[in-house]
Amino acid sequence: MAMVLGVDAGGTSTRAAVLSLEGEVVGRGLAGCGNPMAAGARVAFGNLRTAVEQALGAADRSLIKRGVVGLAGSGLLREPSAMAAFTAVFSDLPVVPRAAGDVVVTFAAGTPAADGTVLVSGTGAIAAKIIDRAQGRLADGYGWLLGDEGSGFWLGRAAARVTVRELNAGTPGLLTRLVTEHLLPSSPPFVHHPPGDSTAPALSHLPPGDSAGAADRDATGLGRVDQVGELVDRIAATVQSRPPLALAELAPLVSRAAADGDPAALSIVEAAATRLARTASEVREPLDRSPLVLAGSVLTSGGPVQQSVRELLGRRWAAAPITVAKDGAGAAAWLAALDLLGPSRAAALHSRFVG
Repeated sequence: MAMVLGVDAGGTSTRAAVLSLEGEVVGRGLAGCGNPMAAGARVAFGNLRTAVEQALGAADRSLIKRGVVGLAGSGLLREPSAMAAFTAVFSDLPVVPRAAGDVVVTFAAGTPAADGTVLVSGTGAIAAKIIDRAQGRLADGYGWLLGDEGSGFWLGRAAARVTVRELNAGTPGLLTRLVTEHLLPSSPPFVHHPPGDSTAPALSHLPPGDSAGAADRDATGLGRVDQVGELVDRIAATVQSRPPLALAELAPLVSRAAADGDPAALSIVEAAATRLARTASEVREPLDRSPLVLAGSVLTSGGPVQQSVRELLGRRWAAAPITVAKDGAGAAAWLAALDLLGPSRAAALHSRFVG
C-alpha cells in the first residue's frame, strides 16, 4: 500500500501524519516546536524527527512515496547546514519530503483550490495570497512587537489592559473578573451579584476575613483603595514576569466574555476583527472570488471573533467561499499525494485527508 507523509511544523507544536493514497490514516505523531527560526535547527528538527517516528510507527518505510513538510521558518533551509540537518531527519526514508511554507499547507487544510487567500490568527497573525499552491504576497506576520494585529496575543494584551484600567476606575466587568482569576488563581474569587442588586456591590474582591465596613470600601464596593491598587500591581507584575506571548492565553476569555455581552470584550472583538479583515485586504483584490481560508486557533475555534471576521469578509467578498482550515498534517499529506493522484482524484479525496 503506497503511503504519503505530511507534517505541519509550527511554532507551538509539530504534527505528523502518514496516510494511504485513499486518505486512510496509518499513524499520527505529535511533538514540540518545529520552527527552526524560533527554537533553533537542532531543537526544531529533533521535534520533527520525534513526530515523524511516532507517525510511522511500525509501518513499512519503503512504502512512503512522497512527503511534504509545512515548515514555519522554512527560509532557514537556504543555509546548507540547516538543509543538511533537515534532510538527516528522513535518512531512513526512500524520499526526502519537500519543504513548503506553512501558509501553503494551512491554505490546503481549508480547500483543494490552487489559488486563494489564507488569513491566520493564532498566537500571531498573518495573511497570505496563495497562487498555484505557492506563497504569494504576505501581510502582517511581523511578530508581537511590530504587528500580529488581531492575534491571540493582541487579544490577550487588550484584555490585560482593560483589566488594570477597569480595576483602577472601579468599573470591573466580566472580562476583568475572568482575567484576574486566570492570572491570580490563588486570590480570593470575585463575588458576582445580579445586576440591580442594591444590597451589595456589583463585584467585590476582599481578602478572606476582611471585616471592613462600607465606609472602608471605595465608591464601587471593590474594596479599600489600597487593596485595589495592590491587586492591580500584582496583575501587572504577573504579566511582566511571564513571556510576552503568554498573554495569548487570555484570548479565549475575551470570546467567553463577549459571548455573555461584556461591553469591553465586545469592543475588543470588533477591533480585532477589523484589523484581521484589513490584513486580508492587503493581499487580496476587491473582486477576487477565490476561496478565503480562516486558520489559527482564534479563527478555527468558533466564537465571536470568527463570527465577526466572517461577517466583515463576507461583505467585502460576497461571492467568495469562506472555509475554516482543518488538519494541517493531513493537508501536507494531501499535497504530497497530489502528483500521484492527479487533480480530479485529489480534489475528491481532499476531505478525507484533512477531515
